[in-house]
Amino acid sequence: MINSMTGFGRSRKETAGYAINVEIRALNAKQLDISVRISKNFFEFEDLCRKLIADKIRRGRLDVFVQIECADIRRKAPAINLELARYYWSQLEEIYGELGRGQSPSVDQLLRVPYIYETPEVSIDSDAVRGPISAAMSEALDQVLLMRNTEGLALAGDFTDRLASLREDLLVVANRREVVVDEYRARLNERVKVLLAGAEPDENRLMQEIAFMIDRADINEEIVRLGSHIDQVRSLIGGAKPADGRRLDFLIQELHRETSTIGSKTTDMDIVQAVVRMKTEIGKLKEQAQNIE
Repeated sequence: MINSMTGFGRSRKETAGYAINVEIRALNAKQLDISVRISKNFFEFEDLCRKLIADKIRRGRLDVFVQIECADIRRKAPAINLELARYYWSQLEEIYGELGRGQSPSVDQLLRVPYIYETPEVSIDSDAVRGPISAAMSEALDQVLLMRNTEGLALAGDFTDRLASLREDLLVVANRREVVVDEYRARLNERVKVLLAGAEPDENRLMQEIAFMIDRADINEEIVRLGSHIDQVRSLIGGAKPADGRRLDFLIQELHRETSTIGSKTTDMDIVQAVVRMKTEIGKLKEQAQNIE
């Protein structure tokens, strides 16, 4: 089986006087790259978030947003400092008395003074928050993993189709191999006769040289290795465990290398056309492999 590296998850938990929102966005990356943005005063939980992700995800760019708000209005609403309020009230009364207006200041005027308000220090109950943060992270991660798995199933289907096409063209190449070798041997013999121009060559030496050149032009080893790589890729995407994207990428590079070698060893039109088709499919496999965890 294979998993993609893209996914999205979101969760919200409300408990112990806190509202916790978690959002996770997963993208492609060569290694595991985790970025955690968490509310001020809650940085102590950043390592917890990273560990939860690292336990479930091997590769990809994970952008994690954790917002923690106090749900208790009494603990987060600005309060009036009564001592400062009394002081400013006395100042207002003094100003009104000196101006001789014959009236007292209003409470509305006092409430417009910004300095009488103070934001209470929010005490963090780490034990109460840790569990809900962990639960919200796990829920969002499960959504990410589900999306990655769903996309992985689609990728696996695409891989299977392309591998089947590769196998068909490899069969074309394999069926043409003996014909190509025989044709190459015949052309080589004719070429030698022309070059010798009627002279008598050393038959044993000549046969050795011809056999050596034919062996260099033979593509049997490349056919065998190419078939083996196709089987390994098929085994990885069809296995019970998630396939390693880096191993898949390596095998696809080997597919391309063996195919290129076959193309460089022959000018047979049927094989050349099969090689072109195979390189096209391998190029698409390589693109898809960049999305696999």
